[in-house]
Amino acid sequence: MMRLRPCLLALTLAACGGDDGPATETSGGSTESGLSSSSSVGPGSTSVVTSSSSSTGGADESESSASSTGVPSRCWDDLEVGAVETVYDGFEGGSEGIAFSADGALVVTTLEGEMGTLWRLSADGEASPFAMLPHALGLAPRSDGGFVVASIGELMAPDGAVYEVDAAGTASLLAEGIDSPNFVALTPGGTALVSDDFDTRVFHVAGDGTVTTAIEDVPSPNGIAYSPSGDALFVASTFSLNGELTRYEVDGEGLPIEETAAQIMHTGPGSANDGVAVDVLGNVYVLANLPGEIWRVDGAATELTEGELVVQGLESPASMAFGRGDDFDPCSGYVTELFGTRVVRVVLGVEGAPLYG
Repeated sequence: MMRLRPCLLALTLAACGGDDGPATETSGGSTESGLSSSSSVGPGSTSVVTSSSSSTGGADESESSASSTGVPSRCWDDLEVGAVETVYDGFEGGSEGIAFSADGALVVTTLEGEMGTLWRLSADGEASPFAMLPHALGLAPRSDGGFVVASIGELMAPDGAVYEVDAAGTASLLAEGIDSPNFVALTPGGTALVSDDFDTRVFHVAGDGTVTTAIEDVPSPNGIAYSPSGDALFVASTFSLNGELTRYEVDGEGLPIEETAAQIMHTGPGSANDGVAVDVLGNVYVLANLPGEIWRVDGAATELTEGELVVQGLESPASMAFGRGDDFDPCSGYVTELFGTRVVRVVLGVEGAPLYG
């Protein structure tokens, strides 16, 4: 989703029965650790980590403990699992896309009028513009330091595009023909999958810019991510009745096989799912925008499964990327706010899955 769509978000909320999610007061620059408790705050919940805000502080990286993957954990131990820390506060119009560049920089997209900006954020809270292109929204990093970026265009107009941005910040048009490109994920072959949450299709964009349909019929597709092994693809639905997360098996090129579609989690009416991320254990995280929640489910599921509400009380979480590089915690999700002003760190206690690119 994007900040030009508040009316549609409101309609979705009203149609699906309202926002009953709890909210926790936060203020940039103060710190508390998250509180874990068992609760049944909504359909499918098993436990809750209540969010709180915090200021950026020094991080100690622990190499001594073993993770559940059997390798030494690189998780920072400066904050408890469930804590929420403000990394940057100053995007007055909200922010949407988020990714880490090949050199470990945190990159975030914002929109002002028709122009979108890619910002590089430092660990000490400094923001500097990196690239500009029309209507920038979701983005996916390439191993060469560049990005593939969705340009959503004007609201409800068939004018979307997909751009490539190189490591120097120069943008060039890659493809046209998708009405409202939103989220981007790169395939094992380095091509792009692009969603359009005003459509039922997910598109494949080849290296030469050719656009084809990868998924024909999934409700209001938005966030997309691969499993750690690359054998499954996950798609979150935004303007939909149940807040679906759908799992697909993939073919030899990493493209989804439509007939394998299985809804594996519902985040519930009015959740307005946005971004998706996956950890190294194969858990899938879905950002429920309107209630301000992050849900998690085992990505190995092949049927509807009870999800876990891991964080609540966030401000319109839009997209999430696990930390990469020396300056960011690999076991935290870094999250943009669609209608807020901040980028926050959510401590999750497990590393993110590797990305293609």
